[in-house]
Amino acid sequence: MRATIRNTLVAAALVAPLGAAQAAPTMQLAQNNTGPNLFALYQQIQQLQQQVRNLNGQVDTLQYQLDQQKQGQRDLYQDIDKRLAKLESGAAGRAGSSSDGAPRGAGGQTGPVDPAVQSAYMAGFNKLKDGDYPAAIDAFKAFVAEHPETALTPNAWYWMGEAYYVQQKPDAARQSFETVVNRFSASPKVADSLYKIGLIQASSGNDDNAQATFERVISQYPDSDAANQAKSQLSGDNG
Repeated sequence: MRATIRNTLVAAALVAPLGAAQAAPTMQLAQNNTGPNLFALYQQIQQLQQQVRNLNGQVDTLQYQLDQQKQGQRDLYQDIDKRLAKLESGAAGRAGSSSDGAPRGAGGQTGPVDPAVQSAYMAGFNKLKDGDYPAAIDAFKAFVAEHPETALTPNAWYWMGEAYYVQQKPDAARQSFETVVNRFSASPKVADSLYKIGLIQASSGNDDNAQATFERVISQYPDSDAANQAKSQLSGDNG
């Protein structure tokens, strides 16, 4: 009798991972056996299988979140790579320049950028380059509070949004990007900010709004890098 129970349990353990359809003969055997605990043990095996499936689902979810974070980092690094040489060569002091070369501030105002202002801005940007996103956010927050209307202020808001974006904080990121769009309409960062807003809308499932935002980037800033990226998003060529 004990040998029969033991053999049946072994069969159940071997067959159970193959699925409910293939496990049916084992279940029937368990029901027909006179061992009082055999069917209960079989149910435990089924419960363990369900737990494994649940864990596999959680792993898949975590992998997806990790992939999204990596994509956000790649977007950030690509953007940094395109601008880093200019910033480190001193072009940061001319960010948002008007056609006559004078830096343009909020509302189209012009004027020189104070070296101390540029130094404070670069302190935050250097933290961003180093991957210290919380410190970069703190530095940019301090910068925009102390320097709310300089030529570099929209840049600080934009990079603050990027740091939030990489940290998977879409609401805070969107608020920063929208600040650029709504308060600094003359800034060259508006096109990039709109594009990132479109990405956040798309990742949140707001496909119609995302499409409208990408189309706005293409329409209003047709010669920008952001417009090319927006076209790729609309065409589905996101690789």
